[in-house]
Amino acid sequence: MRAAAPGNPARLRRPLPSPVPPHPLDARITAERARNYRQVLARRVQRLVVVVEDCFDPHNATAILRTCDACGIHRVLVTTARNAFRVSERVSQGVERYLDLRVLPGIEAAADWLRARGYRIIVSDLAAEAVVGPQALRAQLASAPLAVVFGNEGHGISERARALADGCFLLPMCGFAQSLNLSVSVAMTLQALRGEELAADAPGDLPAEEQIATYDLWVRRYCGEAAPAPAGAPATDHRGAPVIEYRA
Repeated sequence: MRAAAPGNPARLRRPLPSPVPPHPLDARITAERARNYRQVLARRVQRLVVVVEDCFDPHNATAILRTCDACGIHRVLVTTARNAFRVSERVSQGVERYLDLRVLPGIEAAADWLRARGYRIIVSDLAAEAVVGPQALRAQLASAPLAVVFGNEGHGISERARALADGCFLLPMCGFAQSLNLSVSVAMTLQALRGEELAADAPGDLPAEEQIATYDLWVRRYCGEAAPAPAGAPATDHRGAPVIEYRA
């Protein structure tokens, strides 16, 4: 029996049109890398933003970023009013360098940024009036840009995040546990909101000018001609493993 081909066979299944023109540094990278950069950008979405409020566990932070990258999310906002956002570079596979990761001092700054760009803000919460099941938010996402907000591992979202939100949703459960791991909650939500598009290998909605600018950043960073992704001082997790620490 033949062994399974390495990699994910559903990834980048077909060539999508790319607005990114030939780049002066294309000759310094492989044709495969140049193609992958363009094809990943062609599938990225800006209509859906993930917001993480005060996450403190680097394993959760890393899993969230890998999930966002895998689901075509281009922009992630993290707030660090109480905790730094800490990513284990050893297990992230470098995806933090390919996301528009914005670090803000608190949830109010995040809400201001989102409101200025027309996003509705929906928080993950167990409130009685919460929409049951993130798939029910697909209609809202079709009509307006949506930001989904997740709180930290210990306390969930803050009261201020709840007050600033346009609505809330919850992930239904039927077992004894009353909560899910933070990164699992993000993954289940994004699969509910983006699963159909991922299965169809559908194009994203990132504007041409942003695809071009992001491609330029990626290729220059890869070739050492741009600053690396911003990060704070080196830090370690509770096991002593190195992490990248992001703090506003």
